[in-house]
Formats: sequence, structure tokens, C-alpha cells
Amino acid sequence: MSVTTTENRAFYQTHNVLADYEIHHSVRNENTNVAPPPEPHPAVPGVRNPDDWPTDRRRVPDYRPINMELDMTPRRTYLNPAEGVFVYMLFLGVRVEANTSRIWHATMGKIWDVGYKIGGEW
Repeated sequence: MSVTTTENRAFYQTHNVLADYEIHHSVRNENTNVAPPPEPHPAVPGVRNPDDWPTDRRRVPDYRPINMELDMTPRRTYLNPAEGVFVYMLFLGVRVEANTSRIWHATMGKIWDVGYKIGGEW
């Protein structure tokens, strides 16, 4: 005599995924001295948050003033000189476009505004 079984694949797949999220509590040993975790954004002592600092949202870190004495020399910015030249030229083009637009709108753009359609606009 043969045996026929039916399985619900959706149930088993969902059950396996949810099993990954089960909570397992570990037993805390009160005899060990465990240091508290470090503060992720330590506040600068003696500095208060400004009055307009947002407090209506969660996880907004405390105000930290800009460190003007930060040494940038140990930070690696480019992998090789070719990459540095590429990024420099990229931002130089952005700067030229912005300055050209600013000059145009301050002078001739007030008299003769050239407009062109952006992709997809008719």
C-alpha cells in the first residue's frame, strides 16, 4: 500500500524565515564585571545644544561643534593620482557650470532668459 503526503511549501518557507528572528535570551552572570558599551557620539563637555536643535525626532545626536584643528593628512582621499585628477576635473566642471549660470542670471538673464526643454518635457 502506498502513502501519499501533502506539504504546504508556503508554511514551511515562512516558518524557516521567521525562525531566524526568534528571540533567545542569554543568562546574565551577575558576578562578572562588564563595562557598559561606549557612547557612539560622545558629547563635547561644556557644549550645549542650540535652542533650535531638533528634539521632536528620535536618535538625533547631540550638537558637536566643527573641529577646526582636525589633521586631514593621515586620511587617504584618492587611490592613485589619476583618480585625483578625475575627481578634480569633475568638480571643476560643476564649479564652471554653476559660476556661468550665476553670472548669466545676474546679467543677461534678466533681459533675455534662454530656456530649453528638459528631457521628456514638451
